Amino acid sequence: MNDENFWSDGLARYLPTLNQPFILHHIATRPQKQSLTEDPQKCKEKKLKKLVSTQLSTHFLTLTYAGLHVLALELLVYTNSSSADTNGTEKEPLTTIFVSKADSSGYFNPNLEDAKLNLGDVVTQILKVFIKTLSRPRTPTRLCLFARAQSQYIFPESGRNKRKHVLSDRDLIKWWIRVTSPLLSLFSELKSARLSVPGAEQVEVKSFLTHDSETKNLLWKEGHIFCLDGDRDKELALRHVPSFPDDPKSRFLDVLVADGRDGTTTVNQFFAELQMRQEFLLGFVAAIIGIEGLVDKNAEEKTSFACPLVENKLYSKIHDAIVTSDYSTEKLARNATTKFIEALPKSSQHIIRGTQEISKAVPEGDADRKQPVQQINVIGGGLVRKRHKPAHTRTMLAQQQSTCAHNGSGESQQATRTDQTDCGSEDTKASKKMKV
Repeated sequence: MNDENFWSDGLARYLPTLNQPFILHHIATRPQKQSLTEDPQKCKEKKLKKLVSTQLSTHFLTLTYAGLHVLALELLVYTNSSSADTNGTEKEPLTTIFVSKADSSGYFNPNLEDAKLNLGDVVTQILKVFIKTLSRPRTPTRLCLFARAQSQYIFPESGRNKRKHVLSDRDLIKWWIRVTSPLLSLFSELKSARLSVPGAEQVEVKSFLTHDSETKNLLWKEGHIFCLDGDRDKELALRHVPSFPDDPKSRFLDVLVADGRDGTTTVNQFFAELQMRQEFLLGFVAAIIGIEGLVDKNAEEKTSFACPLVENKLYSKIHDAIVTSDYSTEKLARNATTKFIEALPKSSQHIIRGTQEISKAVPEGDADRKQPVQQINVIGGGLVRKRHKPAHTRTMLAQQQSTCAHNGSGESQQATRTDQTDCGSEDTKASKKMKV
């Protein structure tokens, strides 16, 4: 199957049938050496020089309709083979997909009152395609994201567009759980599906996981997916907690190294201290979401995309064509979309004609979630010890709520919106406003 059919088959039924097709653009950087975790001894001896057993490729995807950007996603894919650290400890092979950024522009406006575009379902399908394609036989696949609300993350000034809906940070977390829950059925052996909300009470974390009564939700647990099989009171954080770009976990890892605590801080100590860092004590609610397991796949099935691979310099130029533009008005957004497309290789384009009947468009997040749930073999569901917080922290969290939109979020108007970020913004209207 060529990539044109590959994307069309995956997305067409989640896009409304309209006069014009949707256009998906997909580019990726050439794989380069990049380690997800650091060895403390090497950090000391070689001045933070990282192990290089992992290959990193950055993927950027945009969805366009009628000459206007609707959605954008940036995904980082880490692929490693088995290797040993300086202590001779064997590290199993792993494929990690990190949702770095997701955003919507709010400019889907087909002039048809009943035409709905549920971007939550579109994001779900894109992530499904990535997991199915990039998973390797008998090798665990891990999906990670950090959800923190903000009015825009990829499309500059799009928060000024009144048609762009923005969720509160709490609703954003629920949205991401709805978006990622259908992915659990892809795993023949699900090792873990975890939600961690640093600084939040246990009852609040559970509230994010009970938006409906579907079987898939019973598979979610409170906590994180790092060092599932080891002793978290003994294993060092820097050997197990991945370091992603623009991520609060990564910033804290850097602090540990700078303070000389990288060789003593365990995984449990790391997450206990993480919730006390300032960015989690200002009334904002952020989440760390992770899924890990095995995906059934034959050795003959494709494990890569046929999208154009570009050098980092060209990728930065293409990326800058968006992040230096202005999406505050439809006219400016149209100019920015044209500028971006002109910078792309022509082979990045995939034309997709929606097949979803407008009269049968379903509410945000329902399309894929009404399908039967396949039987999943859940491997070792180790429990995470609950951490207690000081009383003043609980008071601050109870008194403050921030309304913004992140790495994604949900909406069900004419354009569903997803944003991802790791910095907050001021309270927006606390209704259904809406990577990722």
